[in-house]
Amino acid sequence: MSATDRRPLVLVAVGTDHHPFDRVIAWIDRWLEEGTLPARVIVQHGTAAAPRLAEGHPLLDHETMQSAMAEADLVICHGGPATITEARRHGHLPICVPRDPRLGEHVDEHQQLFARRMAGVGVVRLAETEPQLRSALAEALDHPDRFRLTTSSDRAAELPEAVHRIGEIVRGLTAPDTAGVSPVPVLYVGGLGRSGSTLLERAVAQLGGLVSVGELVHLWERGLRDDELCGCGAAFSACDFWERVGKAAYGGWEKVDIEAVLALKSSVDRIRFTPVLAGGTMPPGFRRRVLRYGDLVRRLYAAVLEVSGAEMVVDSSKHASTAFALNATPGIDLRVLHVVRDSPAVAYAWTKRVERPESTSGVDYMAAWSPGRTVLQWTAANALFELLARKGTPTHRVRYEDFVRAPLETMRGLLQFLDRSADESSLGFIDGRTLSFGSTHTVAGNPMRFRTGPVEVVTDDAWRQSFPIRRQRLVAAVTLPLRSHYGYRSNEGAP
Repeated sequence: MSATDRRPLVLVAVGTDHHPFDRVIAWIDRWLEEGTLPARVIVQHGTAAAPRLAEGHPLLDHETMQSAMAEADLVICHGGPATITEARRHGHLPICVPRDPRLGEHVDEHQQLFARRMAGVGVVRLAETEPQLRSALAEALDHPDRFRLTTSSDRAAELPEAVHRIGEIVRGLTAPDTAGVSPVPVLYVGGLGRSGSTLLERAVAQLGGLVSVGELVHLWERGLRDDELCGCGAAFSACDFWERVGKAAYGGWEKVDIEAVLALKSSVDRIRFTPVLAGGTMPPGFRRRVLRYGDLVRRLYAAVLEVSGAEMVVDSSKHASTAFALNATPGIDLRVLHVVRDSPAVAYAWTKRVERPESTSGVDYMAAWSPGRTVLQWTAANALFELLARKGTPTHRVRYEDFVRAPLETMRGLLQFLDRSADESSLGFIDGRTLSFGSTHTVAGNPMRFRTGPVEVVTDDAWRQSFPIRRQRLVAAVTLPLRSHYGYRSNEGAP
């Protein structure tokens, strides 16, 4: 910067998010290249391309940023609360250009919602288009007083109130704006894997008005990242159903930053976070992440219903932490189908080596656990779904053993839980213990999700002969409290 340059100084700060924000840099360049340079411009451009006609810096350390804020006549920034607060602390009414997720500038629209609400209460001047930015720049150069706050002494008194208003807006945005939007009906299949949940989910998917998507929790890595096979047999990227879902939910899968979504998911959807998710009050930062992730999934559910024409999504993700996160998300009408199987049978199933036919990167196998680990997981998963039910989430429990013994009666009970009529036409796919399965667009799950046509439902009792009796008894003894609660006796798989 030149100390003798008397032109107004404009500071542009786009933050340090890893999503490029080239759009606003291009707008500034086009503004500057139209004849005489109307201002000196410093641009902190982060991962965006450096400006052609302004002084550019990928990053500015704290001291340099504070100095630039103090010297600047005008501040242009993205929709980050911290940057906006700093601009106001230095006496600026900043021009705010929020990042747009449809252009790959962020993972969701929270900056747009935030900036619009702040503009509504006079905290920022909003510019979401290039003409709006140019109009604000012209006004700022002609009437700089309109973009300056009060005197420094008055600002000292005004700042706490401004920070309070920004904080209130941020807290309000932790719940995505779902006003006027009908809640998305979701039947969440919960429990521990290898409990027969895929078989039951396949049966549920045959009911009219329901659409099954498999274990949606794995869509981001197995579908988007690894391009594994959909239940229809096509690669995820080649499946017309999922292509249309991506467009309806996010404007196309190419707009989704997979690694950013996985990082967001990992920060809230883990078993160790369930005590916080189940508690009455979440820390503000954690709650914001939960609702950002939950809203991503809500948009996905809504798109599935739009594309399929169904009335309810069936998600067999099973994870308890996912269920708690969804339960805390506005705009999701959650019901839980809690699937239980006797613990020795589940412990044996987890010791088996099962190939994953959906893998497109060579031979791959489903995870295998020791009986000791399965005992812990079986107890934790079922206890957490019991807790979710006690907290008021509508829950219907089905034992695997009861389903394979009497599929028709089990499905009638489920239809009653879903407030649907159990007429013979809706259950016509059941003939005794033979079920007729059609193709589904499931993103993950047990290999039997690929089976179509008549499937005979038989009790899987291989564990009685193949699982050492000593281990059966040990698993049964350790899990006795919940086994008794579910009506299991001794080491039997059914009462």
